[in-house]
Amino acid sequence: MLTLVLAASAPVVRDGLRALLASHGDIAVVAEAETGSQALARTISHSPDVLVIDLDMSICHEIRRAAPETGILVFTDTNDDKAVLAAVRAGVLGYLPKTADEQDLVRAIRNVAAGQAVFGPHVASKVTTMLLVPQETVLDELTPREREVLELLVVGPPVSVIAQRLALTPKTIRNHTSRIFTKLGVSSRDEAVVVARRAGLDRLPCQQPVPDPVGDGQRRVGVG
Repeated sequence: MLTLVLAASAPVVRDGLRALLASHGDIAVVAEAETGSQALARTISHSPDVLVIDLDMSICHEIRRAAPETGILVFTDTNDDKAVLAAVRAGVLGYLPKTADEQDLVRAIRNVAAGQAVFGPHVASKVTTMLLVPQETVLDELTPREREVLELLVVGPPVSVIAQRLALTPKTIRNHTSRIFTKLGVSSRDEAVVVARRAGLDRLPCQQPVPDPVGDGQRRVGVG
């Protein structure tokens, strides 16, 4: 039996999917959610094979980290480039439009449960196009200050040292970091560093030295 959690803010969407899937005896809907927090909690609680979701894509990162064995299938009308890219970066295995017919949806659910990637034709073309775009463009939405903070995150000093280097408070650095994560479609510093290095920040020239927090000399701020 293939287990499923349905997550959508609109009751009519959940009702329609539940009724549609009821005719397929090998698929069992074990829980439903109408918010991101509910989707996370019920996915962790039930450990379903598949989460079918029509919510804010930002929750997918957290769900993937908390329930890596659950395949995520996005079933939505949202198909703009930013939403698709955020979903792909979040690690979803499927992205299907609501215009898909029953056969395509059921096939996608089964494929995602088996660990196979499934994307609707319009989404597949977007993903292909985005993969051909130079990686440097992923940083284009950052403000100059956010980019400066990201460069220092790549180097590795703690928040307190970054704050000292930029003459800002640690709270301000954390706020910048949170916005950077959102814009890059990541959920941790390690993930942000990976994206930054792929985008070329490890090829930046060295900056001014940052004081070592333990006072045993200085280390250069640079990447590489």
